[in-house]
Amino acid sequence: MQLKHPLSFEEQLDKIKSHGIIVNDKQRAIEKLEQINYYRLTGYALQFRVEPNKSEYVVGTTFDNIYKLYIVDEKLRNLCRIYIEKAEIYYKTQIAYGFSIMKCLIPPHNQHYDRNNFYNKSGYDEVMENLKKEKNYYKDSLVVKHHKNKYDSRMPLWVMVELMSFSNLSKLYSSMYISEQNIIANNIGIGRDTLANHLHCISVLRNKCAHAARLYNTEFYPPARFTKEFLKKNRQIKNNSLFAYILILLKRLPEQSSKIKFITELQEVINEYKEYIDMKLIGFPENYTEVLNNNARLL
Repeated sequence: MQLKHPLSFEEQLDKIKSHGIIVNDKQRAIEKLEQINYYRLTGYALQFRVEPNKSEYVVGTTFDNIYKLYIVDEKLRNLCRIYIEKAEIYYKTQIAYGFSIMKCLIPPHNQHYDRNNFYNKSGYDEVMENLKKEKNYYKDSLVVKHHKNKYDSRMPLWVMVELMSFSNLSKLYSSMYISEQNIIANNIGIGRDTLANHLHCISVLRNKCAHAARLYNTEFYPPARFTKEFLKKNRQIKNNSLFAYILILLKRLPEQSSKIKFITELQEVINEYKEYIDMKLIGFPENYTEVLNNNARLL
């Protein structure tokens, strides 16, 4: 089957206009298409379609409406990225410390290299295979060179996790025996299944932010895990929405000051662009501020 033929930037704009989208400033619109892939940008036009499977748009839809949603998404990604980093550093510390203190006190202190110390053997094998790629990526770093020369490339777990992606860290935790998972989760103050889910959710959000994937008008997998009490009080919240994932990130931040700052900065983005945002498409309930503030303390 023949693929669609490529279009010049001018032709891309003509195609946008042919579907009923108003372009008030042609030159500015072309400049934006030169900066942002047509396929990426038009993903933010989906909410304006008359019908989901057709290309015609609601009367009055402007190019600027679409571009503003792109900017909203960019700001949300950048904001989440800052706080994901804080969570990532904290959970790398907690997981490395918890497992090492339980399993690696006896010489030669390399029990994290023994797959028999992990319940999910195939999961552990995947973690170690990914680690090879991650070590190769950092092969010129002093840390990797030092451990290669002195320890035959083996590292303590607390060094190893610094090379791991958040996704690989999440898989490492999920590969552990329940006993180790429980102790790490108890130290954090959360159940092991919930922690495993939250780590997975944050890793998904991190990957989307890192690769500039669209957060707006997107369903997330896996569904975020909440307590029954929370779900009963907040029936309007969909656990596969951006808001659900933001709640998870908020709860998993290690410091109250970071939680408060995250909420404040998130509200600033929403307030600045509220005339363009369909709150349902990011899963934000009407009382989202109240929910955020309540769940900065308890979830």
